[in-house]
Amino acid sequence: MRIALLGPYTGPSLAGAFAFPESLGPLPPGYPGAPLLTVLAKALVERGHQVATISTDYSTPIAELEPFRSFKGREIQAYFCPQRPRSFRGAYGRRGRMLDFFRYERDCLRAAIADFAPEVIHAHWTYEFVWAALDSGVPTLATAHDSPLKVVRYTPNMYRLWRYFMARRVLARCRHLTAVSPDLERDLQGYVPGPIHVVANPIADTILQAPGCVPQAQGSKTLMMVLNGWTDLKNGATALQAFHLAQQVDPELRLVCFGAGFEAGGAAQSWAAGKGYTANVEFRGPTPHALILEKMRTSMALLHPSRWEACCMSIAESMSVGLPVIAGRATDGVPWQLDGGRAGVLTDVTDAQAMADAIITLAHDRARWQEISAAARARARLLFAIDPVVDRYVELYGEVRASEPMPNSVPARA
Repeated sequence: MRIALLGPYTGPSLAGAFAFPESLGPLPPGYPGAPLLTVLAKALVERGHQVATISTDYSTPIAELEPFRSFKGREIQAYFCPQRPRSFRGAYGRRGRMLDFFRYERDCLRAAIADFAPEVIHAHWTYEFVWAALDSGVPTLATAHDSPLKVVRYTPNMYRLWRYFMARRVLARCRHLTAVSPDLERDLQGYVPGPIHVVANPIADTILQAPGCVPQAQGSKTLMMVLNGWTDLKNGATALQAFHLAQQVDPELRLVCFGAGFEAGGAAQSWAAGKGYTANVEFRGPTPHALILEKMRTSMALLHPSRWEACCMSIAESMSVGLPVIAGRATDGVPWQLDGGRAGVLTDVTDAQAMADAIITLAHDRARWQEISAAARARARLLFAIDPVVDRYVELYGEVRASEPMPNSVPARA
């Protein structure tokens, strides 16, 4: 099957998974984020499908990409389309991308789709990628990774409000939609004209089959956080306060923070310093994925204070190596991932003392730690193994193709 995968891809993640001729030069940086979709692309290629990844890039000058640049490797074709660098303010003679709901970017994405001429599209995130796929007229399966209403509720700003309206317009056209968790499925019911299928995010076999936590992990007294963004949604401030309270009980505890906003001298460290919460806290900021995975194998727990998730990859990857997770009892998506608390520790992440108590209990109960570690690994293999996830997607691709006629040509822009 000839499949186009639209969504956020980074050049480095694709270059690490596939071989591209050196004569093409390095792949563009692409769309920042975790290598989630590269895992799916790799699995589909290994099953013999013809695959193209199509993404955007706001760090490369528009003139170098317009309308797209194509990199044809031995196994896969990668497209990078330009994205305007600002949301509302103009730059380089172009207005902000949100003012026309990413119209320019969608045009470029559609040009890349037309160039590859897929039989089916699998588009991710219900914003510009799905919109462009639907406009192409090619049979499309869309996958939702967030709840637009809850995102704007927890990050109330003009950009997220406009993204919410953008998503509502897109969802109303999605006849074939998957959601990455049951909670997200419930959030989106009523916004779409057809059924929603739950398909969890996949984890690469190399991670699921990797060695679990080392025997010394629980005794390391080291917690880690992987959060992208110093926001109320991610709730890092409450977590830092909770760690401070836990450390008053056990001074040997350590916390290592990864992700944007948690770099040395960044927003999180500046806030923590003002509160006196920096003792035994290390701020590393954005870190290569492989180094984060290795840290998971040697730590005591992942502290994940987020107020909302759909299908959190940091939690899923922690589970896959048997690293116990401390996360929100009322955080959508999380109790499902952690099997109602059997495969992790559920607590009130809005209450710093409750989180601190959970940290102390896990640090001093080795039997409980081992029980959760084993349950987490088993749960990860049940939910996130790549083969059943890809089996389900390929089945849905067939259903979409059977129910949607192929266009004779790419239609004019909607």
